[in-house]
Formats: sequence, C-alpha cells, structure tokens
Amino acid sequence: MTDTYIVLAEHPRPGNIRPSLWEIDGLHGARWFAKQHAGPKLHGREVDAYRKWTVCLGAGRAPELIAADTETRTVLVTAVPGRSLDTLRLPVEQERKAYEQAGELLARLHTAAVDEPAAEIAEETWDATVAKLLEDDAPYVLEQDIAMVRALVKEAPPRLPQVAAHGDYMPKNWMWDEAEQRLRVIDFERAELQPAARRDFSRLRYRVLLQRPDLDAAFHHGYGRRLTEDELVACRAFGAFDALDSLSWGIQHHDIGLVDEAHTMLENLRRERGARMWGGWGA
Repeated sequence: MTDTYIVLAEHPRPGNIRPSLWEIDGLHGARWFAKQHAGPKLHGREVDAYRKWTVCLGAGRAPELIAADTETRTVLVTAVPGRSLDTLRLPVEQERKAYEQAGELLARLHTAAVDEPAAEIAEETWDATVAKLLEDDAPYVLEQDIAMVRALVKEAPPRLPQVAAHGDYMPKNWMWDEAEQRLRVIDFERAELQPAARRDFSRLRYRVLLQRPDLDAAFHHGYGRRLTEDELVACRAFGAFDALDSLSWGIQHHDIGLVDEAHTMLENLRRERGARMWGGWGA
C-alpha cells in the first residue's frame, strides 16, 4: 500500500508476547491498523464481514478493508475516530446515547445477511458439547457455579433465526467520538451467521446490561425492541456456556480481563436465576 510508513504502536494478544495488532501512520494523512489473526477461521470471518456486512452499518460506522493476505492471515483496515467506550468515563446521558447507537448499529448488522442461506445446525451435538465443557472446565470453577451452569444448559436453546452476528459486541469494540457524539464498531474476527442470542445478546446482557437498567433501556430502544421469551431462554443457556468457557480460557491464557468478565457473567446469571425463582428481576 505504501513504501513509507511509521509503526506507531504494537499490541500483543493476552498472554502472548508476540504483537498481533499494529497501529500505522501511512503518512499523507492515512492511518491504518494491521492485524494478524491467530488462525485462518478468524481471518476468513473478518474479511467476509468487511466485504459483505459492514456496509449495512452506514458510511463511516466501521473500518474499511484496505487489503487482506490469506497466507499471513493479515488484514489492513482504516482507523476510525474515537476511543474504546470501555476506557471512557462518560456523563450518564452521553453514555446512554452511546448505548442507544450501539443498539441501532447492531440492528442494522443483524439485517445484513437476510438473503444468505442459513447454516445447518446440528442440534444433537448440544449435549455432547456441554458435557465436554463441564468436564474440561470443572477444575477452574466453583462447585456451586458448575451446578448452576449444568442446570441452565440442561436443555438445548430454542431454535432461533440466524443473523449476521458480530460475535463480540461489547464496549471494548465500540469507538465513541465525544466531539461528534457518534459510535463506530470495530473487530469483526468473530462475525458469522448465528442466532443473535448466541453471543451478541447474551454477552452484553450478562456482562453489562443487567447491572445497568438505564443502559439496558437505551440499548433496546436503539435496537427497536426487547428480547423475546425464546431469546431470553437462549441467552441464559448461551450465557452460562460462554461464562464457563471464557473463565477457563482466560485462566489458561492469563487474560485477567476475560476472567473478570466471566465472573461477572456467572454472578449475574446467579442473581437472575434467584430472582426468577422468587418472582423478581424481570426481563
């Protein structure tokens, strides 16, 4: 893309001393991020998302793909204005506005693949997948949490429509420009066709929204609706699965931030389960 550039910063993956993200000044006003994916699946997902889905977010609401190289599993994308929302301490009204825009953008993304054929889902693998998760992750989790997760994942989640899902739709991947009061979305390496409750709804619900009713209301106002009962049931099962999986992965890879998020999910799942049993804390 250019013969002359400056590497402004390098960012390694958690637990990995090797950089995987580079912030680059391409000179003449160009600013990019180069990213090397951990594997071909993540590379393919991010490239496909930029080529097919991010246009639905609207002009300037996501980075643009400049170049991709399959052999090195690397992409070069434009930098977008703003700072990651999870690093900011915003006034309450501004924070609500950011979450409302997050809901709007996710609703647009979820419509991006309406004409694409849905992937086949092998529902019979749920029990086997859950059994392996519980067996592998038991050493890292309290016995009471294992019991709760086992109860929440006992039944396979309801069959729901597949959408163009972001896969890690969290404030760390939302860039908020305070001057423009405008939100943008980054990091599409986990984007794929899947039910919205699989990660997009469940992660945000159990890591953030249940602790902040005001942000929950803003987000769903932006999205255009509340979750259906089937989506709430699916969120509980997927959220329990994700919390256990994230906790194990975070411990093994020394990702303390992910460990904290997993503990938050488990605590919110526990509180919600108790509230439902005693008739409180509505959806």
